[in-house]
Amino acid sequence: MISKNEWSEKLKSLKEDISSKVIENSEFAKQRVVELLEHGLPPAQGDALLASFNGLVGDHLLHRNSRFAIPMVFTDHTQHLSDDAEALERQIPDASGRIVLCVHGWCMADKGWVRKGHDHGKQFINAGYTPIYLWYNTGNHISLNGEEFAFRLEKLLQAWPCEVKELVIIGHSMGGLVTRSACYYAGINQLQWLQVLRTFITLGTPHNGAPLAKLACWIDEQVADTPQLKFLQKLGEIRSSGSKDLSRGYIVHEDWQAPTIPFKQADQDTATGTALIQRPTLPDTVQCYAIASCLGKNIQDENNRKLGDGLVPVSSALAESSKGVLALNYPAEHKWVVGGVDHLDLLNHPAVAAKISEWVLANTL
Repeated sequence: MISKNEWSEKLKSLKEDISSKVIENSEFAKQRVVELLEHGLPPAQGDALLASFNGLVGDHLLHRNSRFAIPMVFTDHTQHLSDDAEALERQIPDASGRIVLCVHGWCMADKGWVRKGHDHGKQFINAGYTPIYLWYNTGNHISLNGEEFAFRLEKLLQAWPCEVKELVIIGHSMGGLVTRSACYYAGINQLQWLQVLRTFITLGTPHNGAPLAKLACWIDEQVADTPQLKFLQKLGEIRSSGSKDLSRGYIVHEDWQAPTIPFKQADQDTATGTALIQRPTLPDTVQCYAIASCLGKNIQDENNRKLGDGLVPVSSALAESSKGVLALNYPAEHKWVVGGVDHLDLLNHPAVAAKISEWVLANTL
């Protein structure tokens, strides 16, 4: 039996190993972080800490069938929702025919939607909507999460206690990409939930990708707030499959299976003759909206727009044409930029909440 001192020395050795090797060899570092998890790192922050580790090494956790790999589930913040009709009716006996589904971002969990006393999902309860949340492993490929999301949502709505008349999806950051991917695979497989999806809103979603350097800095800041993880100050150097997809805006399997040809080469820019890269468009039957933010309050300033919310540039969050990539088909009146708001504050800022409410309620059936 391993003594307490031997256990402490083993963890200390793992920590030193990871700290010294994290920049030298990212793949090696991933394996060692997984070992650290498997050998009993205390989950001081509960779901939030587990979600962070899944964002960073979730692909390795899945490969090893680790008990720490987060399975994809729907929740209402108190329980995992069943896709069995009788069980689901017992879980949410007051379910409405209108649903607001919130899909979180990278390294986050379903409860991350509750920030500074606000929850974009629960703000619609008084309007007759039932809020639910997706929790998933953000270290896995976005397209794999998107495809699984599409089929799981189909089963959930088939089991819903009453007829679903309206579905609203709000995606923050990576959650917007995972939802776009789910819409794509729902269309290919002719899934029924796409017919009741009325409104789809993205918050700070990097449709055109986000610089990896910003992703690294962002996760380092999160780690610095957790005392048990301060030894991992360069944890952001680790690249999971999900973080790589996030940095590039990849949402279909072909993107990462053949990364040298990310999308189909199709039309040409008539002015420059440059080939334009196509990507899956927004679903035609859905009212789609995009919210971007700037750290600076002057949203017209070009430098502020390039910096964006500190993680995602405004042009990426609005899916504008960039470096030969075709813009997504957002109508001008369906795009909105707010100043003085960072990436996480998109989850609770009053102006953002008001804009989301305006758009959702304008489309209520």
